[in-house]
Amino acid sequence: MDAARLVAEAERTMSRDPQPADVIAEAWQAYELTDAIGRLLAETREDGVDGGPGTVRPGERATTRDPGLTVSRAGPVPVVSATRVGPPRAARLSTVREPDGTLRALRTLLGGIGLALVTLISSACDEETYWECVEALDAVDEAKDRVHMLAHTNSG
Repeated sequence: MDAARLVAEAERTMSRDPQPADVIAEAWQAYELTDAIGRLLAETREDGVDGGPGTVRPGERATTRDPGLTVSRAGPVPVVSATRVGPPRAARLSTVREPDGTLRALRTLLGGIGLALVTLISSACDEETYWECVEALDAVDEAKDRVHMLAHTNSG
């Protein structure tokens, strides 16, 4: 499925007044989707499809030292499905037809999720929820940094 459609699914979920658990799940979904989009764009550059500046030359591999190509976390990413139906969005990603527009939409989505998490953090009733929100917000911030790097790499 195209990345833009997957981002639109997440936007619809966030626009429906989601419950706190849904916001946290959407944060992790967006984090994983950002990672998957980054990998797919890197593969596209590797294959020479884009050929522009920042292209990974054939025979080279993206490494973990390139912040625009990988996201790494100290711990495991929680297994969540905000949609509660079917596989995570990142697993359904097959193409990124319009990288620039998709990255803009993803950046907007991540901003909205981040704001929702800040609201949840400030009103958390218990410590467990508080820390779940903090971890999810950290993941969203990492994903926003990744989107910024991908947009920079993609624009040349």
